[in-house]
Amino acid sequence: MFTPGPTEVHPRVLQAMARPLQNPDLDPDFYSFYDSLCEKIKKIMKTDNDVILHSGEAIIGLEAAVASLVSPDEKVLTIASGIYGEGFANFVQMYGGKPVIVKFPYDEIVKPEEVERALEKEKNIEVATMVHCETPSGTLNPLKEIGKICNEYGIILVTDAVSSVAGVPVETDKWHVDINIVGSQKCISAPPGIGIISVSKKAWEKMERRDQKSRIKSFYLNLLSWKRDWFQNRIFPYTHAASLLYALDEACQIILEEKIEKVYERHQKVANSVRQAVKAMGLELYPKEEDYCSDTVTAIKIPKGIEDEKLRNHILQKYGVMIAGNWGDLRGKVIRLGHMGYNAYPHKAIHAIFALSESLKDLGFKTSTEDAVKTIKEHL
Repeated sequence: MFTPGPTEVHPRVLQAMARPLQNPDLDPDFYSFYDSLCEKIKKIMKTDNDVILHSGEAIIGLEAAVASLVSPDEKVLTIASGIYGEGFANFVQMYGGKPVIVKFPYDEIVKPEEVERALEKEKNIEVATMVHCETPSGTLNPLKEIGKICNEYGIILVTDAVSSVAGVPVETDKWHVDINIVGSQKCISAPPGIGIISVSKKAWEKMERRDQKSRIKSFYLNLLSWKRDWFQNRIFPYTHAASLLYALDEACQIILEEKIEKVYERHQKVANSVRQAVKAMGLELYPKEEDYCSDTVTAIKIPKGIEDEKLRNHILQKYGVMIAGNWGDLRGKVIRLGHMGYNAYPHKAIHAIFALSESLKDLGFKTSTEDAVKTIKEHL
């Protein structure tokens, strides 16, 4: 399963789900477990801010952040260089806000100077949204630089770091990310079902002001429920998915045992080797510049004469490797290899590159599997 999430998971993570079930609402030992897990998450996210572990897939964090922060008719700077960046604008509209979109081509990355230009032009903006790693495009945006600009303008930055945290360096606090959203099923390599959200003091204050002005029209997506119930009164706002949290805890433990800097190095080495092997096959990376590529996912243009679905079905059925297609405007044009988390190991990358090259040959594309495998091994 060489896909950009959900990833494969370590056997230790699967075993952790078989732990005897505690009552998350009543058992004091579960509260202690939850606190310990949040401390592990903070180390991985590089933050001292409050952390919420929300039952639901990672997108629940994106919607919850917008629902909790954005008042009706409020302007929000939505920075978009891909499908998920544009999705933030949809959430803003859904909750009555007015997105001010700073848009970039899918095969490029966000330009900080254009973001700053938009903030100089637009007044009364308190919230900005962006995506760090656009997985459909395989690109990595300059979060550090955007965070610096937003901080200078006093703007709350909401970031989708779903496919970057625990794969590439992310300094939540140093980079001034006020709400940072992560997914359990991506680089952390736990099963899907937990949205991880860090919230700064500045973001909490904005939510309180927003709620006084116009009540947040949600219970499950209202992050203030967590502030008032859990952080102030030590009561969870709803019953937790305990077994998923046991799995997440073990996945985080594995990362901390390896050391986060070593994890980044492993991702960088595997990603670079995959990109070089892809080029050795005669394929073209989707991002306009290789420097734009994320170390967690590689997006590849499908060569002429090769049908997307036929290729992906063939590689799965004949070689037992699952790779990803794409969404929206990139559907049928770009395939993706996910080398994040438990996928980001040399033997898995070699297996995937071999299977992709052989499948392309089977379907009539002229390439050399020997060259591709030799190249990936040289760079690992």
